[in-house]
Amino acid sequence: MRKKNKFVWIKVTFFAAAVFLFAGCTSNKERLEKEEAYRKIGIRAMEDGNYEEAMEAFNNALGQTKKLGALEMDICYYKAAAQFASGNFTDAVETYNALLESDDKNSDAYFLRGCVYLNMNEIAKAKEDFEEAIEYAENDEIYLAINNSLTGAGYEAEGKAYIEEALEKKAGRVAQNYTVKGKIYYLQEDYKNAQEALLAAIEKGDVEANLSLAQTYEAMGEEQKAESCIDAYVKLNPKSSVAYNQLGRKAMQDKNYKEAVSNFLKGLELDNVTNEQELRSNLIAAYEYNGEFEKAREQMEAYTKDYPKDASAAKEYLFLNRQKDEETDKE
Repeated sequence: MRKKNKFVWIKVTFFAAAVFLFAGCTSNKERLEKEEAYRKIGIRAMEDGNYEEAMEAFNNALGQTKKLGALEMDICYYKAAAQFASGNFTDAVETYNALLESDDKNSDAYFLRGCVYLNMNEIAKAKEDFEEAIEYAENDEIYLAINNSLTGAGYEAEGKAYIEEALEKKAGRVAQNYTVKGKIYYLQEDYKNAQEALLAAIEKGDVEANLSLAQTYEAMGEEQKAESCIDAYVKLNPKSSVAYNQLGRKAMQDKNYKEAVSNFLKGLELDNVTNEQELRSNLIAAYEYNGEFEKAREQMEAYTKDYPKDASAAKEYLFLNRQKDEETDKE
């Protein structure tokens, strides 16, 4: 009798525990779904420029859990970006502080916090963070990012110092480090050394170096070699924005303008677009050649706002507007 009661008690206890665990899993699943939903709301709000709404959504997402895993860290990055874009620099610093409390070797967080300090005119703190970012970075690409940030903020001499430091470092076995050296030499218009470094990068396995090498060859006037480099990249990255741009260009050459439009649009629709200005410029031309002048005008209007220094685009915009006036007069 006792054995039977003991067996029943075990069954009941096990069943109760299973129900508890199942309920817990369901609850965790629901929290995760809410967290991801709030994250999407926040990203959409950022895209629309509604940073207050974005920050609220990201806070709601982070409020679904007390842990700081990969998803939560991703949300923190978005939250900090929204805080920065809205001018809440102190809050952005606090968000990066939280990321660094979780991982004190987070190169990205150090770099981004340094960029915030730059906008707060706290150059000393910015440089401290940049040094930490360099220490924990996977490769020397961080030097170029730091240079761009410093130069953009008006600290050209400080940016140049980081560039020179990158050139003095040994590239080692990391293929991307050779690419960085090649990019720097290209910026300095030292195309011979750029070519040498980028060829070494490709030999060591960095496919991305093909794009920089193509730029170098173009600067050297060797168009066929430049085209070969782009083709080599496209072959290994057929779904990249660069690949779609290349496919669109080839379709333009074949006078298949509808296909060209399709390829340029596909490139722009990707999550990671590395050549947006070129894609948008080519899309406008494709619309024109395809006879879709209204779409070309719409695209050009937005393009000239985003890239006001493109003089040729401004002239083209005037041409499209004149054409529009002529069409109106005919009506």
